[in-house]
This record gives sequence, structure tokens and C-alpha cells, in this order.
Amino acid sequence: MKKISVLTVLVAFLGFTLASLAFVDNAAQGTAAQKTALKTHSGEVVSVDTAKNQIVIKDKMGKEMTLPIGADAKITKDGEAIALADIKVGDKVSCEVDESTGKCKSIRVTAAKARTS
Repeated sequence: MKKISVLTVLVAFLGFTLASLAFVDNAAQGTAAQKTALKTHSGEVVSVDTAKNQIVIKDKMGKEMTLPIGADAKITKDGEAIALADIKVGDKVSCEVDESTGKCKSIRVTAAKARTS
């Protein structure tokens, strides 16, 4: 009788352990799936609209695109944090856009080169 009880406990413990491992694996896969897919857009700033929280850029091919800026977007210029209002027409930017929301999560700004006459 004692052998049957020990065997039952052992089988139950093994079943519980395997179920726990499967749960942990599924949870890890769910976390990986939740990672944000980002797409980078680069170009020259055509306009900045702080009221609508968006910028319009023109890429190398001349295509203009409007990029909404996320509320928590990180905007930097020369490694320093700046505000959306500090981005100027003609600046070169590289924006990482969250594909699930369509909003910029980060913007790296390179100042426009001064024109010489």
C-alpha cells in the first residue's frame, strides 16, 4: 500500500512539474510576441506641427510622409534630448515608428546644413 502512495505522489509531482514547464515556455513565447515591431523612416523635415504632434518628412525618393509622434517619444539631437518644437524645417531625421500604432517612438535629428551663398 505504501508503494502505491509513493508512486501516486511521484506521478502527480512529475505531472505538475511538466505542466509548470509548459506554462513557463508559453509565457516566454507570449512575451516575445508582444515586442514592438519598429520601422525606420529617414528624410528631411518639410514641416513640424506641434498642435497635431506630427512632422512631415521627405525621403530620398522625394516621397513625403506624415509621421505622428507618440506621447512618450524620445527626441534627440546630437545625443541631447530636445522638444518637438526644436525640430526645424530642413533638419535630417531618422524616426523609429511603432508599426502597431503608426506613431514615432524615437526621433534622431541632424541639424540642417547652413547654406552658403
